[in-house]
Amino acid sequence: MTYYLNKAELPAIPVPHDCVVSSVSFSDDIFVLNFEQDMSRYDSVQHIHPNAKSLTIKMHLTDDFDIYQEKIRKFPWFQKSYVQVGLNRLAGLVKRERVEYLYHYVAYESLIVNLWYHKTNIAMYLQTDCIEYIWKE
Repeated sequence: MTYYLNKAELPAIPVPHDCVVSSVSFSDDIFVLNFEQDMSRYDSVQHIHPNAKSLTIKMHLTDDFDIYQEKIRKFPWFQKSYVQVGLNRLAGLVKRERVEYLYHYVAYESLIVNLWYHKTNIAMYLQTDCIEYIWKE
């Protein structure tokens, strides 16, 4: 299913909430999120695509993207801040840790994706005009 973010009406894009991201990649202006196998056990996927084994989300980027990871400083007073990280850092986290897809915000040619990993937030700001969901059964 393909969703266009450069039309007069913005689409309602389904959210694979709590699903684990297995890999991320970027090439030729395409940012790709691959999800783990056996996704149909998550309640957020059961009503969207009950027979889904896996999902690949491809985003066609029109500009650069930014990735920020939440950092918590214990002194003084547990301050939270966001630090910009690169795609290599995110790819390394996805390989080593359990990174979950939380939610996304849709705007005109823009998408903000929030991921969750080990009690911290990862925010991705993507300038995209087209998002493609590829469900695998």
